[in-house]
Formats: sequence, structure tokens, C-alpha cells
Amino acid sequence: MTPAALAASDAWRTGGQYLRLGYFWEAHELFEPVWMALPPNSRERALVQGVIQLANAALKERMRRPRAVLRLCDLAERHLDAAGADGAEAMHADGAWLEHEITRLRMGANLIRDPGAE
Repeated sequence: MTPAALAASDAWRTGGQYLRLGYFWEAHELFEPVWMALPPNSRERALVQGVIQLANAALKERMRRPRAVLRLCDLAERHLDAAGADGAEAMHADGAWLEHEITRLRMGANLIRDPGAE
């Protein structure tokens, strides 16, 4: 499949819905075959890999594993940066929402690590 066809696929679209609804493991399971089908070193593949790491970070947040959240947020951000706006656009992803989620996860992880933080 082409990157455009993968961006329109049920797996990618349903994975995005699952991610937003808090079904992080299920989202990851749907995203992975999309990631594997994309061309190596492509912006689209980097974007999907970033979204997979974001889903993993959200799952670790639920498990109250703040160090894992921060590590996965770093990985997600690196992949999303590599994808850039072109990668997000190609996969019909909301880059601003993805960045917001990374920030939210980081803030939550820092509060768990340091309960006295404001």
C-alpha cells in the first residue's frame, strides 16, 4: 500500500480513535502494521513510530510508571520531529494534538515523581 492508502486505512483511523479514547494497547496494535508497511526512513514512518511511542507513554502513565513515560515521550518527540509537518499532513495526523499530549504526559509524570511540585 502507498503511504496515502495507509493514511486512509481502517487500521490507522481506528487506531487514532482508540488512542483518543484511552485504548492505548489496542491503538498500538493497530498502528504497528501501518508502521511496518511504510517505506523505511520516510517521514510517514517516523510519524507513525512517534504515535506508537505516544500510545506506549500513555499506557505507562496509566500504570503509574513516570520514568517510562518520560523516556517514551522523548522517543515520541524525536520521531515526530523527524516526521515534521509534512509527515503529519501526509498521515492526516493532528500534530498540535500530538504535541499537546506529549506535554500533558510529561507534566503528569513529573508530578508523580515529585508530588510536591506545583
